[in-house]
Amino acid sequence: MVGPRWAVKTVEKPRSDVIRYEWIANRPKARESNEKRSKALPSCGRCVRLGKSCGGYRDIADLMFKDESKSVTERLGGTVDSRPRHKQPSPNRETAARQFFLDNFVTSNHLSSLQETTLDDSLTAPILACAFVVMANRNADPQVKEFARYHYVEAIAATNAALRDTQQAKEDSTLIAVALLGIYERCNWQDKTSVDSWTHHVRGTALVLQMRGRSQIRTKIGAALFRDMRSDIVVHALASENAVPDYIVQWTQVMEYDARYAPIDQLTVLASRLATLRFSLKAGTMTDTDAFATGEVLEKDLIGWSENNLAAGTHSSFHNVLAPDSPHSWSGIRHEAGTPNSHRWWNMWRSLRIMLNRMQEDLWRRSWPILVQPTVTIPDADHFRSIRLRMASDICIAAAYALGSDNTAEPPQGSVASGYLLINPLGVAGTVLIEQIAEISESHTGSRQLLLNRAYHLDATNPHSKQLAWLLDRVDYINDVIGVKWGRSISRFLKGELNMSYCLARSTVIYPPESAHASVPDLANISSSSPLAYQ
Repeated sequence: MVGPRWAVKTVEKPRSDVIRYEWIANRPKARESNEKRSKALPSCGRCVRLGKSCGGYRDIADLMFKDESKSVTERLGGTVDSRPRHKQPSPNRETAARQFFLDNFVTSNHLSSLQETTLDDSLTAPILACAFVVMANRNADPQVKEFARYHYVEAIAATNAALRDTQQAKEDSTLIAVALLGIYERCNWQDKTSVDSWTHHVRGTALVLQMRGRSQIRTKIGAALFRDMRSDIVVHALASENAVPDYIVQWTQVMEYDARYAPIDQLTVLASRLATLRFSLKAGTMTDTDAFATGEVLEKDLIGWSENNLAAGTHSSFHNVLAPDSPHSWSGIRHEAGTPNSHRWWNMWRSLRIMLNRMQEDLWRRSWPILVQPTVTIPDADHFRSIRLRMASDICIAAAYALGSDNTAEPPQGSVASGYLLINPLGVAGTVLIEQIAEISESHTGSRQLLLNRAYHLDATNPHSKQLAWLLDRVDYINDVIGVKWGRSISRFLKGELNMSYCLARSTVIYPPESAHASVPDLANISSSSPLAYQ
């Protein structure tokens, strides 16, 4: 049996060829097609089939592509030779980069499973790719950017090899490597190709996770990896308005109870229920009456989750503290959390509330006569809007806890993880603030839309505009100072630079046909992450 393959696919575009990566299923036609393209892989498919030793490429740099098209050269930071002049960084630089990764990417609320995992040599390439790309972004260093690209392509080749072996494909290191490739894309985020690549990596993570089977969650490290990896899978399902894979929900529900992770396990199931509801409405398989009733039950369960986790003595609770001198506090207030994980969970909860609230308002607006019951009063627009504004303000207040309260020139340890996890919630909150400023139009189908074609953050007399400006400063800080370039696309979207529409009911960006090849952010859901998508 042949494992799933991470294949190199050439996508034809006018006047350029762009190399990207995607999962190829184990279908005969897919395998036949791959064999025809096997020269693009790190080893020859014919040699593998015949059991012969294959020398493959003499140098991994041969896998690197040279493309002088505008989009690709911009994405790589300018014109780049197909072979880096400095093929590999020095051992000292690699050691420093590896430590940088451990200090800034791995925290108790992001990739925490790596704290309990032996990071063997097979993970060196993806770890160095992630570390070097952020280091390059922080210092605008093109040579370090070359190092990052070199190790990224090296990681792709190593992942190809691992996924051709059924047993090796199930190893912890393979799962981690695929996930790190997705993180690299968000740190190196540039344009629509980044959206596509991130999506392929997330789908790859889902396939490897499923192939490993349910037994993986019975071990401590297996359960930790599962919790780390399922996050982006749920994000992607929400972003694409699809249901979360059944195995994610089922395995989450049967995991051994652990009080430390019970809140996020419960919230994952609630998020999956929202994803299913979104999918049903998109597919037209649920009436407005049924959708509204389902949404009411989900809203009650989300509120119940918050009440349980705000109870006195719970490790997931938080409270407000005055922090007038904190550079990242909103209105001089910040959250103090019981555990580092809790701010991430609460931002996820707030984002889900916003998304569900918008959907409920849309159902009321278009179907309220058939939804009215004698004991139910019709909420007005202010009711829905006030909920969203409260959630958005809490996301802003949570920023100081995530980004730190010290006014230092250098980002603190763990900053990449914190910034990475904060981008999507800030993006969600940004759309809520723009709702209060921009004129909302209705399409011919009755859906309410925002047109983000100008800057809404420059009016110093409008409190929502001032808050949006503060929020954008945080997103730009994550992009410019922390070095997670995914923030730039979110910032440009919220600043109106991409001239795009946003469907409020679906919390979805509407891509105009004429801009199909334009640079666009991954804003198809609530974060997200991102990707808007929560984290």
